[in-house]
Amino acid sequence: MKTMHLYRSLGVVAVGMMSMLATSCEEDIDNTASRNQSEIELAPSGEFIRLDESKPNETAVTLKWSTAHDFGEDYITTYKYEMQLIGSEATNIKEFDDDGEFFRSYTNEEMQKILVDHFGLTTSTIGEVLFTVTANFEGPRLMVPDIATATLKIKTYGPKQYKADNLYVGGSAVGEDNIKLTLKDEINKIYSYEGALSAGKINFPVDYADELNAIGPETADAPITTGEMTGVISDRAEANSWVIPSAATYRITVNMSKQTVKIVEAGAVVEAEQMFLAGTAVGEEQIEIAQTLENDQLYAWRGELKAGSLYIPLTFEGEQSMAIVPEVADNHDIEDGQLATFGQALISKVDKQYWTIPADGTYRIVLNKEEKTIAIYSAATDLKPRTVSFKNTELKIDSWSQEVNVLHMYGGFNSFAKDSGTDEEIEEIKDIIKNPQWYCQVKYNLIQSLANPKVFVYKGDVLPRNEYTDNYKKTYRGWVNFSTLRYANNGWFVGSTADAKRNDHNGYTEVIAGKVEKAVTGQADNRYAYFLIPEGCNYVVVDIENETVLFDIK
Repeated sequence: MKTMHLYRSLGVVAVGMMSMLATSCEEDIDNTASRNQSEIELAPSGEFIRLDESKPNETAVTLKWSTAHDFGEDYITTYKYEMQLIGSEATNIKEFDDDGEFFRSYTNEEMQKILVDHFGLTTSTIGEVLFTVTANFEGPRLMVPDIATATLKIKTYGPKQYKADNLYVGGSAVGEDNIKLTLKDEINKIYSYEGALSAGKINFPVDYADELNAIGPETADAPITTGEMTGVISDRAEANSWVIPSAATYRITVNMSKQTVKIVEAGAVVEAEQMFLAGTAVGEEQIEIAQTLENDQLYAWRGELKAGSLYIPLTFEGEQSMAIVPEVADNHDIEDGQLATFGQALISKVDKQYWTIPADGTYRIVLNKEEKTIAIYSAATDLKPRTVSFKNTELKIDSWSQEVNVLHMYGGFNSFAKDSGTDEEIEEIKDIIKNPQWYCQVKYNLIQSLANPKVFVYKGDVLPRNEYTDNYKKTYRGWVNFSTLRYANNGWFVGSTADAKRNDHNGYTEVIAGKVEKAVTGQADNRYAYFLIPEGCNYVVVDIENETVLFDIK
């Protein structure tokens, strides 16, 4: 019988084996005879084979096996040949042979296609391939199958994998000895290094399996940038390099998952996941300085500091190695209330670079990471909220003055849903207003920015856009403006520029998400001019200094 090459699932073979067992289930099993006659041997052509793309038709792998024990004419012997890639979820390759052909051979191209196309092994990768030959005996007595196995390591050809067992920084900018990078994130395969480099060339040697590779730029002698750069992996002898322009301390990040490289001079950009205040002005425990809601590049804090030193450690990739400090090492002046450029230094150098807080007190600190600026305000120079005056008809006070520290959303957007007043609010107006009509919902309050007390931000759930009919029988969806009073509809408002007139008609302005809208403030007809919230909006910024409103989706 000629050998049949069958690519079958394990289930089909299992059914055949069960059928054979069923036909012999009433026969005795001759364990002694069969187990003592294990003679089959499987001999591969080598233990490690590297497939050669340049020789597709040349034989790469051969396997030979000896015949099994001959139990006589009463027995029929069949051979099952299997190939399995260890770790692959693909079905094993199975072939049956009963004509005495105890040999298999594969060319480079054939084995490449089997490993890559059938088993799913990646290119330029070593796979462990298990070959098994099983001799089955069918006769008057059931004999135990004779099994022989061999495991080969076979490497596919093709594009290199972006993988490393070890990763180094090397080149003339490093010196004679490569420096091993530290694996900081095992899941995303992110490596990093921070240290001194000389002017010169740099790339990243890679040890991977049996390969000596390197990561470099697409073109030779590429200049570095402050952003992520594409890294190409190639043979170490052929890899290109980046050019380090000057001797300095650099921070290097190699992201194997994204296939990018970042080489940044320490202090050139601010790399931070968190920022803290530290120094004798702070005390033993660092204080986090928070990112503002209105600008991802802004960080702000306001609170009490002692007279003493101040610097700002940066947490990046779980470590604090750098800090924000004065740009000039021997200048410790906070430049009270003035915008100044900051520098960066190693944490180990902050004993020489720091700000001096002149006296105990309340301070506001505003830092722009992108522009590398900082402003430190004492109580004398601190930014002040806007104070507004209007006629408070609810409290029957003609000249009512109020410092604006919060804004409330008011309108039909939530069908004028109300909250109960707080004890403080009720106490304030209980002698004048027995049943106040308006208690705007607190969950839609706009919070005052720490960076600028005249800016208010809502960032949270998507805002409702209920349809609601106004007093003039006009129905709109999601109309809102902003009030300084939570308990009344006759106060100081931030309204739209739409035409409106008290006791005559409301005005409504269609807005586009992400577009800054002009606003009108005060206690005039702007109280009846509304913005129409765009769909999906969950972010609102109201600037009562510049009188603008932004609706957006964040």
